Amino acid sequence: MRSLVVVIALAGVVRADTADQLFDKGKKLLAEKRYKEACPTLEKVDALDPAIGAKLNVAKCYEEWGKLGQALRWYSDAERMANDTHDRRASQIHALVAEIEPKVPKLTLKVAPDADRSVGSVQLDGTRVADNLLGTAMRIDPGPHDITYTNAAGKRITKTIPVGRGDETEISLELPKQGSNVKAPPPDERPAPEVIEQGGYDPGRTRRLIGLTSAGVGVLGVSIAGILTLSARGDYKDALASHCMNKVNLCDDVGLKATHDARSLANAATGITVVSLVAIAGGAVLYFTAPKRMRLEHALYVAPTGTGAVLGGRF
Repeated sequence: MRSLVVVIALAGVVRADTADQLFDKGKKLLAEKRYKEACPTLEKVDALDPAIGAKLNVAKCYEEWGKLGQALRWYSDAERMANDTHDRRASQIHALVAEIEPKVPKLTLKVAPDADRSVGSVQLDGTRVADNLLGTAMRIDPGPHDITYTNAAGKRITKTIPVGRGDETEISLELPKQGSNVKAPPPDERPAPEVIEQGGYDPGRTRRLIGLTSAGVGVLGVSIAGILTLSARGDYKDALASHCMNKVNLCDDVGLKATHDARSLANAATGITVVSLVAIAGGAVLYFTAPKRMRLEHALYVAPTGTGAVLGGRF
């Protein structure tokens, strides 16, 4: 168990160093207002080292970019994590959520109760909207959005609608009715498999990342141990041939030292193998026992990963 702790600690250091490098890169890109590159980079920081501060940095990036729907999601994720961990910043983050929330547009896609949603499946900006979100106010980014669906006549329709800050927009979609003879669109016109649904932060992500990192370090350790074992075996044979007349009990001083060093190297390789196998097993346990993703219940978001933050740095 002590070996597992050491390996996991080492993996954590490697992960933190990578996160620090990405944070510095993301901060530089943000300062240069290169939002398209900065925001995904800061998202990677949170993926490697999930934390309230990391989420707030992503949120700030999206907010400055003008993608308020995504910003609200990240602010809300940060608030949820702060509340769950009893972080002292929870009230400040709540104030950030309250400030940006009225600015985020709401879009409601209304369909008739008897609509055949399997035939007329709806896409928003190329991503399928979950059936349970139809008729529900969804938080989106300001700007133009494409709505694609199959109408009652069986034609695939795309509407582009402009949405401004704070707008509450309702669009009625005339989908085919249940029991109608309207057929689903051809395969190349079918909606993408992705589904727009509720967001939420993943409480098990850190544990799964540690598990994957631990297993990766373990696999690397096994490889290194194999190389050391082969090297030790070669050194031992060379020492026997050169200084021991191929007999263990006939070694001169150089041969004794060389064979001793080779055995020590082989023992070290064995130890590394054991630790590495424990790391792989421990990583698997951490990964498969991590809590499942939690869903936010207080808001619905259409945009992928959000942002928002006024608190800089990683903490």
